[in-house]
Amino acid sequence: MRATAAGFFGIACMALAGNASAQDEIVIQPNVLIEAVVEGMPAQISVRSGGPDRLLLNNDFVTLHGIQPAMFAGDALLRLAGKREFIGKNRPLDYVIGGVARKGRAFWFPDAPSVAGSGTIGPWAMRQSRVTFLINETKPAEDEGIVTEFPLLGGISNSSMTDFHDKNFGMGIGFDLDDTEAFPVASAAAGAAIAKDYGGTLSGASWDVTILMGIRRPVRLMTLTKPLIIGPLSFTKIAVRVRDRIDQTGRGEAIPEANEEEQDPSEIIVIARSKKARKPIFSFVIPRAQLSACSRLTFDKRAKVIQLICQPAALPG
Repeated sequence: MRATAAGFFGIACMALAGNASAQDEIVIQPNVLIEAVVEGMPAQISVRSGGPDRLLLNNDFVTLHGIQPAMFAGDALLRLAGKREFIGKNRPLDYVIGGVARKGRAFWFPDAPSVAGSGTIGPWAMRQSRVTFLINETKPAEDEGIVTEFPLLGGISNSSMTDFHDKNFGMGIGFDLDDTEAFPVASAAAGAAIAKDYGGTLSGASWDVTILMGIRRPVRLMTLTKPLIIGPLSFTKIAVRVRDRIDQTGRGEAIPEANEEEQDPSEIIVIARSKKARKPIFSFVIPRAQLSACSRLTFDKRAKVIQLICQPAALPG
């Protein structure tokens, strides 16, 4: 299997702004909106570690302040794992976040649910070169733990992410501190690859998880006989996308059921296939609940690394 460097999310328009960098850092407090200025108007922006990195404005903020789309290349499209989810608008504009100004491109999608404040943004779309998220504020700075570095991948038109490579497969990794799920979420293809190498079986009924912007997808619980270790983190229970044809994250090989009897090898299963086969996506999103032993998550765009600081107890023995 081959790893994919593509993230879950893609935002497209006909003209894209370049990335600027600065030698400074912004520290994001948990669940705190950042005071901002968008086209000279006061705003409150949520800085997200996972999800689309572009500046996404709530439609009511755009309407209230009369922001108009660009005359040329003013349309926008948001795709989730290859499937079109929202059609919207975009325009280049000036914004100030954390006291640092930037000229960039803002997007808004009238059919998408609003978020708290005026909108969201991710590390790649910010002017600061280092974007640090506080995960656990109860730990003193001198006792925060051990620093693990991952390569920073993704980009301004998708998400800030890294990757993971095993001997038989690879997958894109996202850290989503706004994700309230108890377990990390793997795409169907990633879940099948993990199950094969780490002895995974499915159990229980499916449930829906929110991927982004109100979009929900079904998952099931997978339990591993051997822990999956990613940096300082160790996982034995993972939510895995149910195989379906909604988007590429629902495409993958079958995973064994817990306590499943061996199938009759003579049984033939016929599956309808589309005329054009789509490549499955190998992705894995880690929520805040799985980072409880960690204190800080930093996206350093200048060094092109993600730094995760965790207590030694979080490290595999």
